[in-house]
Amino acid sequence: MNKLNLLFESPPWLIVVGVLMGLGYSAILYYKTKSPWGKNTNYVLAVIRFLLVTQLTLLLFGPLIRQIKNTREAPSIIFAIDNSQSISEIEDSLNLINLQEQIKSLEKVFDDNGYLVEIRTFQGQTGNLPITFNENSSNLNELLKGIQNDYESRNISNVLLFSDGLYNLGSNPAFHPYNLQISTIGLGDTTQKPDLNLNAILYNKIAYEGNKFPLVAELYSYNLAGKTVTVQLEKNRKIIDRKQIKINNQNQFDQVEYLVEANESGMQRFTIRALPVDLEFTTSNNAKEAFIDIIDGKEKILMVAPAPHPDIKAVKNALESNDNYEVITYINGIDKYVEDKYDAVVLHQVPDKRNKYQHILNKIKKEKIPVFFIYGNQSNINSFNELNGAVKILPINYQKDNVFPFYNNNFGKFLYSTENVEALNDFSPVKVPFANFTVLPQAEVMLYQKVGKVNTQKPLLLIQRTDDWSSAVLLGEGIWGWRLQEYAKNQNHKAFDEMISKIIQFISTKADKRRFKVYPVKNEYLNNETVVFETEVYNEIFERTFGHKIDLRITDDKKNTYGYSYVTSENYSGYKINGLENGIYTFYASSNINGKNETSSGTFTVKDLQIETTKLTADHNLLRNIANLNGGNFYNQNQMDQLKEDILGQEMTYKIYSSEKYLAIINMKWGFFILIIFVSVEWFLRKFHGSY
Repeated sequence: MNKLNLLFESPPWLIVVGVLMGLGYSAILYYKTKSPWGKNTNYVLAVIRFLLVTQLTLLLFGPLIRQIKNTREAPSIIFAIDNSQSISEIEDSLNLINLQEQIKSLEKVFDDNGYLVEIRTFQGQTGNLPITFNENSSNLNELLKGIQNDYESRNISNVLLFSDGLYNLGSNPAFHPYNLQISTIGLGDTTQKPDLNLNAILYNKIAYEGNKFPLVAELYSYNLAGKTVTVQLEKNRKIIDRKQIKINNQNQFDQVEYLVEANESGMQRFTIRALPVDLEFTTSNNAKEAFIDIIDGKEKILMVAPAPHPDIKAVKNALESNDNYEVITYINGIDKYVEDKYDAVVLHQVPDKRNKYQHILNKIKKEKIPVFFIYGNQSNINSFNELNGAVKILPINYQKDNVFPFYNNNFGKFLYSTENVEALNDFSPVKVPFANFTVLPQAEVMLYQKVGKVNTQKPLLLIQRTDDWSSAVLLGEGIWGWRLQEYAKNQNHKAFDEMISKIIQFISTKADKRRFKVYPVKNEYLNNETVVFETEVYNEIFERTFGHKIDLRITDDKKNTYGYSYVTSENYSGYKINGLENGIYTFYASSNINGKNETSSGTFTVKDLQIETTKLTADHNLLRNIANLNGGNFYNQNQMDQLKEDILGQEMTYKIYSSEKYLAIINMKWGFFILIIFVSVEWFLRKFHGSY
């Protein structure tokens, strides 16, 4: 519906002036003028000239047309459909077809009655039925929240949620009002069927070769009392162990534990499978997989000190809380030194004043072993300054000072959580030398010294890395109190242990100087995710370069190989692969760079999400709560006719949208053509009757 009004930028009385000018001009030209045409023709010419002059005059006064456009929007009904596997697992094919027909019939009825019907699923909006119910996760809150956000300004009459009430991602939708009228339609079966459900496997993702590690399966059994279940463990699809579980109760929970020997390094796939039993409703939830990285050895950390000290125990306990580290302590006269290849060394008050450990210092220099220096009362300050590579201590009077730590917010060597920073800033004071300090250019301060309530710029903990060697330096002793204090306050050692572990991890990590790198951005993917490979190519001075053709080959654990090829660009240097099945994959990438063949390789895993089949008994109480919270009603699948009657019995409310537009007549083409017509007709009549 459109409404038009004529407006003028100039005062309205000027319209009269325009009309008078048109009358005057036509009167002067045609009143009592001797002409070769008749009186009627003269009248026609006078009118045309009047209209022409009047229109031209009025255009000079800037007339505008105000256009008001009203649009009426019919109410919409949104079908929010839970198209997840949990429904197709419990319903047979005929019931699914019947459900799809019911949805299609409802859509047609509402459409015929003037409603706008739109369909939303977990993938988004679709108009293509049938819906296949194949999504491997359910996030009902995200589905309803997406509708609320996308249709915020629309005329929404009802949202109809077709679901079994089961969700496995996101928060509980029954606790979120959505500002929409939501009615729910319960799908699936609320009756617990006879079933075995291997709900989860508990395991560590890393194990060490030569050790034994546990795998624990959580097995639920329903309505299968009296049955005996065989649960088997498979490694890379070969059976390595079996156990039998006697089911004594109608609803029973069992933990089935296996102790596995890690006798082969690399990524290994383990499957725990409950063999089917009579009367079991479905076997899709009888198995779960675990992918465990078997490492051929722990990192060996050597701790050296001139005498026992509680700081040594605190640092050792922190490192041993990380399964990746094996700590060997050497105190001269107490421990026997073990010659070995060490990944890092912790030197507590070494180099010492008696110079007992020169052979270890020589080994560190020769092999460039990363070192964590901890300065203390027995440290040889001159040797310490010469060796540590991060800071020089310039003592003032060889006294000690008690200082608190405070975190450098600009520290960037590694991430340290806000929660841990807050705990660290509350730690007790430690003893440091009363001195001036010179921080060397390659070092970065992690902790500064706080004297009383004054934050200083004097370093307390520093980290440095060069191309050849890395080290960390702690300039105080008494950090054992930090670990005890944190436990007394929080009942854990999280902040202290993470700080020590990350320091050792950072300094012991070898710099990757390869000029060609291809790697997956994650080591573990779910089977509904896109596997993304990143590519880095550098020239001789380690500047990033692009435009290289990369050949990528991926092989799964069944020895199937897939080949891909792509070219890197400055805008995007990665490559995406979809549709990989769960399993262990090895990859091999190659490229010819400046006439030389460069290669890169590695492994990654793809895991089955396996959450849709974990629980299959429908939860209609959740759907009732959603409907009650959002002003709707709950319906069973056999109450579709009642749903239809209730909605059609509501009064349809249309939403009116108005838009206003101002149009300058002088810019309109039709005004120009009218002027041309007036001029042409007048010229033609005068010419036809023998005048100009």
